Amino acid sequence: MSVNVADSIDRQIIDALRADGRRPFRQIASELGVSESTVRSRFARLSELGILQVVGLAGLHGVGAVEGHIAIQIVGASAHSVAQRLAQLPEVKLVAEAVGAADLILDVVFQNLSDFQRFIKIELPAYEGVRKVEFLRTGEIVKDSYVWAS
Repeated sequence: MSVNVADSIDRQIIDALRADGRRPFRQIASELGVSESTVRSRFARLSELGILQVVGLAGLHGVGAVEGHIAIQIVGASAHSVAQRLAQLPEVKLVAEAVGAADLILDVVFQNLSDFQRFIKIELPAYEGVRKVEFLRTGEIVKDSYVWAS
C-alpha cells in the first residue's frame, strides 16, 4: 500500500527521527515550532500507516560482518517467484524487483567472507532462472543520509 506523506511537518518529523531515533518529541516539536502533541499524534499516524519505523541499526563493518548488494538477471522464470524464495533466507535483508539491467536487487549480510562467496558462486546460480549475478561490497561509507530536503 502506497501512502503519501501529507506535508512538510510529517517529512521534518521523519527527518528528525532519521538523524536520531531516540530524540524526544518535545525537542522535535520545539525545533519545528509545533506542539509536542502534534509530533506525538503525527508519529502515531505515520507509524500506524507503515510510513515510519524507528529501529536500531548495527554498524555492520564494525562487527566484522560481510555485507553486499547483489543484482540478479532472471531468464525463463518469474522474477517474483525467485524473489519470494530468496526472501525466506535469513542472510537476505532486502529483496526488490528492479527495472533496468537487473531483475532483482538483494542486500545480504553474512558472518564471514567464505559464506558470502559460497552464496554468490554456488547457491544463487543454482536457483532456476538465475542467469547473471553481479555483486558489490561496500567499503568506506562516504555519505549515509536519507533526509528530505526541506
